[in-house]
Amino acid sequence: MIAGPLSALLRSETRELHLRAERSGVMAALLRGQLSLDGYAQLVAALLEIYDALEAGLERNALHPAIAPLRQPGLARRAALASDLAVLTRLGVAPALPAPDAVEYADHLHRIASEDPTRLVAHAWLRYLGDLNGGRILERIVRDRLGVPEGAMSFYRFPALADPASAAISWRLALDAIPLSEDTRQMLVAEAAEGFRRHIALFESLGVAQDAAGSSSEA
Repeated sequence: MIAGPLSALLRSETRELHLRAERSGVMAALLRGQLSLDGYAQLVAALLEIYDALEAGLERNALHPAIAPLRQPGLARRAALASDLAVLTRLGVAPALPAPDAVEYADHLHRIASEDPTRLVAHAWLRYLGDLNGGRILERIVRDRLGVPEGAMSFYRFPALADPASAAISWRLALDAIPLSEDTRQMLVAEAAEGFRRHIALFESLGVAQDAAGSSSEA
C-alpha cells in the first residue's frame, strides 16, 4: 500500500507526463505566446469535445459514491467553452470539426462513464485542478500575447466561485476524503496517466496542424 492522500499520489506519479503535456505541441506554443488565433480556436474546440463528454459522464453518475463528493457548483466548463467557441466562430477562425484525438478522448470518457464511472475521477482531477490553479496565468497569456478577444475568455473565469484557489483546495480535500481501496487508488493513477497521454497526443497533433498552417501562409 502507498500511504498518503490520493491527490498527492496522483500528482507524484504523473509528474513527468504532466511536464511533457505542458511542453507538447500546441500547449508549448500557447505558453510561449506563439499560438495563432486559428490554432487557439482549434484548442478550444478540442477542449469542448472533451469537457462535453466528461461533464455528461459526471452528471449521469452524480450519485456515484466516488463522484458525488466532488460535485461543486460553478466548476463545470462546458458552457464557458461553448460560449468562447461561438465568439471564435463568428470571427471565422473556429474549425468545422474538433480534432480526431479529441473525439477519441471523448469516446473513451463516454465508455468509462458507462462501464466504470470511478475512472472519471482521474480525468476530473486532471482537468479541474489544472483549470483552477493555472487559469489566471493562461488567461493573461491568451489575452495579452495571443490577442484573443475579451468575449472568448470565459473558460478561464469562474464567476460562481468566490475564490478559485480556495475552491481547488476544497475539491482536493474532498477527493482525499473519499474512501477507496488501494487497487482503486492505483487504477486512478493509471487512468490519470492515460489522460495525460491523451492530452499529449492531442497537443502534438494540434501543434502539427498549427505548423502546417503557418507554412502555408508563408508559401
